[in-house]
Amino acid sequence: MAVQIQLRNDVAANWTSTDPILAQAELGVESDTGKVKLGDGSSSWTELDYAPLTGAVTEIDGGNA
Repeated sequence: MAVQIQLRNDVAANWTSTDPILAQAELGVESDTGKVKLGDGSSSWTELDYAPLTGAVTEIDGGNA
């Protein structure tokens, strides 16, 4: 059985303008920058820091790099 996991994603400008609150442990990906934020269930997008990713994630945009 194939399993597909899709992360919530949008371009940076849209994340900033809508400023959503990500659920606890929900990942949000800026599809144009490759940066990621991890939700805490109470802070808005602009209040969250970017996650410090190193090496493990090489293609955030689905392989269209």
